[in-house]
Amino acid sequence: MVEPMYVKIEKYLKELIDSGEIKQGELLPSENKLCEKFNVTRMTVRSAYNNLVKEGYITRKRGIGSIVLANRISDNISNIQSYTKEMINKGYSVITKLISLSIVEADNTIKDKLNLELGENVWEVKRVRYAEGSPVSYMITYMPVKMFPNLKKTDCDSLYKYLEKCGYKISTAQRVVEALISSEELMELLELECESPILHIEQVAILEGGEVFEYSHTYHYGYKLTLNAAVDKYWNWI
Repeated sequence: MVEPMYVKIEKYLKELIDSGEIKQGELLPSENKLCEKFNVTRMTVRSAYNNLVKEGYITRKRGIGSIVLANRISDNISNIQSYTKEMINKGYSVITKLISLSIVEADNTIKDKLNLELGENVWEVKRVRYAEGSPVSYMITYMPVKMFPNLKKTDCDSLYKYLEKCGYKISTAQRVVEALISSEELMELLELECESPILHIEQVAILEGGEVFEYSHTYHYGYKLTLNAAVDKYWNWI
């Protein structure tokens, strides 16, 4: 079966973005240039552009052109390394900004996810993760205070390392992945100029002994997650 031309153009543009040849905030080639390059009509080029908009690669502004929203950062959900270590191994510069570390009382949702009593104390850790200088993730993590009574702000750069220091070993994670449109809060935290597609991951993580230790929400922007393995190991987002 012959591949439609708009699909070829879409793949060509994705390669320019994913490779970093065209970076966040830069313009894609104009419709006229792509028409000449692929010898197609403007309607065909627009079909490719429209698909990129739907997938969150670009935004289109009248009188300006098609602007790249963010370069994609790819990860494998089956990898058991920490987020920080995985990104560094891939050559990315990673920074964590701690928004807040506080103790809150478990509500009905948190108590059910962490197998706690209603009102029991839990750590609430809010962070923004940066890759290559751009914010890519906002994370809200809940962990039982009774399991981690000595957690400090300095431990929050990588909670995975802190867990190792405490002698815990991670076994499995249960995840729900969904696509969202950014709220005003997320737009501010992730420095977005307009409403944009967001990948939301709700996660419950379990230790080797079967004890639930973490319930989290992660909101990814400009991020591509590869789901190519059964989640029988915990890939640490924290």
